[in-house]
Amino acid sequence: GAVTVIGGGLGQACYEAADDQRVAPQKAMEICNLALTNETLKRRDKAATYTNRGILHMRAGNNTKAMWDYENSLRLMPDLKEAKVNLGAAYYNLQRYPEALAALNEGVGSESEDARTVGFYNRGLTHEKLGNLQSAYEDFRQALKLNPDFKQAAAQMARFTVVPAGS
Repeated sequence: GAVTVIGGGLGQACYEAADDQRVAPQKAMEICNLALTNETLKRRDKAATYTNRGILHMRAGNNTKAMWDYENSLRLMPDLKEAKVNLGAAYYNLQRYPEALAALNEGVGSESEDARTVGFYNRGLTHEKLGNLQSAYEDFRQALKLNPDFKQAAAQMARFTVVPAGS
């Protein structure tokens, strides 16, 4: 899961292209590239545009380029928790689980409920890869609590069987 971030001007167009998956991926990438190279963006808008372009890279399966864009975003706005959630997802996809966990631990502190939901879900996946099933369960449960309609979190929860301690 990834979280888009709203920007302005061409940055806004990049956000809309990343958010609306009906826009052809190459066209969406062109819009984001134009925003980053041809437009004077405020620091937050530029960070958001890097984040949104990172999402496009991740959708295309290029997690390394996505990671670079999320890191560029965080250099501009170190407290942009949505970028931390996305960075965690890129690290997860690259099987860099300790780094994913560190990024997601920060990302779940986002003010955005969507970002927190995706962050808890991704952190649950990461905890599971690291062998911490109790934490994975708790994170999937938290994601589902934040968004009861989150099908992926519900599917993860359905895999768990809770047994009383000492059984």
